[in-house]
Formats: sequence, C-alpha cells, structure tokens
Amino acid sequence: MTTVQSRPPLYVTQEEHDRLFDLAYAALGREPGANTVIEELTRAQVGIDAPPEVVRMQDSVTFTYDGSSYRDFALVFPSEADISAHRISVLTQVGAMLLGLRPGQSIAWNGPDGPGHGLMIESVSR
Repeated sequence: MTTVQSRPPLYVTQEEHDRLFDLAYAALGREPGANTVIEELTRAQVGIDAPPEVVRMQDSVTFTYDGSSYRDFALVFPSEADISAHRISVLTQVGAMLLGLRPGQSIAWNGPDGPGHGLMIESVSR
C-alpha cells in the first residue's frame, strides 16, 4: 500500500473521476497504482470542469520524479501506455500521482518498495 507523505489539493472532472474510479476498482491487485488512484480520487475536488492548468487524462506533462526530469509525457489509460513513446499509465504509481496537480505542485509518498518518492509538476499542455 502506498503511503502519501504530502498531499497538495488536486482537481478532476466528474467524468474522469467516475471513469477512473471504475478503472481502478477493476484493476485492484493487478495494477500497481490502482490503490493510489482510488486514494487520490477519494480526496479530489470534483467538478463539471477542472481548472485548465491541472493534469488531466491525455495531457502532456513535464515533471521531475526522484530528481530526474521527464519532458512531454502523456498521462493515458493503461491500454494506451507505452513508456518508450512517452505515454504513462494512470495506473502506475507515478501516473496516479500526476493526476489533478498543477504546475509548481509537488507530492511525496512511500511506495510498496519502501523508499520515499517525489515528483513536481513543471508544465502541462493539452
């Protein structure tokens, strides 16, 4: 189970919230970030629209993860994931933590492997 150490506010649309909850519940025990997606969606601020600068599905994100920079990675559904093509599944630990954050926000957590991890959003584009 993931332990989140620092939780900034996050925002999702009602449509994405519902779809991602269903996806995560169906993937429990099979996908590493399913529990994390559920935890994050439980505390998310949900609305008809999300602020334009937050990370949403299909957005291109530049972020720093554990001190390394990742440029122009799309947050996608698992069937679309391909790390070599810069498409990261929302059901990975990193993908789950990207969801709903804004540029300048960071989040830290302890994953199932024990050591602490952190990421910071640098930019988001649709």
